Amino acid sequence: MGLALQALPAFLVGARNTIIYCVLSFILALLFGLILALMQSSRFHWLSGPARIFVEIVRGTPIIAQIFIVYYGLGALLVQAFPIPVDHPGAWSIANLINPWTAGIGTLAFNYAAYEAEIYRAGFLSVERGQTEAALSLGLTPRQNFVHIVLPQSIPLMIPPFVNDFIYLLKDSAIVSVISGTDLTSVLNFWVVRNGSNTLPFYLLAIVFYLVLSLPVSYVARVCERRVRAAL
Repeated sequence: MGLALQALPAFLVGARNTIIYCVLSFILALLFGLILALMQSSRFHWLSGPARIFVEIVRGTPIIAQIFIVYYGLGALLVQAFPIPVDHPGAWSIANLINPWTAGIGTLAFNYAAYEAEIYRAGFLSVERGQTEAALSLGLTPRQNFVHIVLPQSIPLMIPPFVNDFIYLLKDSAIVSVISGTDLTSVLNFWVVRNGSNTLPFYLLAIVFYLVLSLPVSYVARVCERRVRAAL
C-alpha cells in the first residue's frame, strides 16, 4: 500500500497525459476520417484511389511499426533535411517538431482515422438512396443534401462505434511508451523497473486508472446504443 501511495502522483500525471493523448488524437482522427470518407465517396479516382490505399495500408499494418516510422524514420529525414548547426546545438529546427508528443498524437490520429473513415462511410450508406434522389429532385445541391439530409440521419448510427473506438484508443495509447511518451504505461514501466521485487501494487494501480478512464466511456456507449435502437 505504501508503494502505491508513493507512486500515485506519478500515475496521476500519467493518467492526465493519457487523456491528452487520447482526446487530441481522437478529435484529429474524426476530422481526418471524415475527409477520407468523403474522398472515398468521390467520383474522381484521383481522390478516391489514394484514400482507399491509405485506409488499407493503415489498417493492414501494426500501429507499433507506424509509430516507429513516424518517430524514428520521419524524425531522421527531418534531421537530414534541416540539420541543427554544430556551433549552435541548442538552436531550434523543424526536426524538433518530431517528439514523443507529436509523434504519438499524430500516429494515433492517422491510425484511427482509417477506422473512423469506414464508420463514416457505413453511416452515409445507411441513408436510403431514394432520399438523396428526392432531395436533388427538389432542387437541393449535393452539398445541401449531404448537410441537411444524409449527415443528420447517419450521425446517430455512428455515435456508438465512435465511442467504442475511443475506448480502444485509451488502451492503444499505451503504444507511446515505446518512444518515451509519458503516459500511464510508461509510468508503470518506470516504477516496475525501480521496484522490481514488488511490482504487483503498480500493476494494480495501472489497472485501476485504466478502468476509471474507460468505464465511464463504456457506460456512455451503452446509453447511446440504447437510444439509437429506440429511435430506429
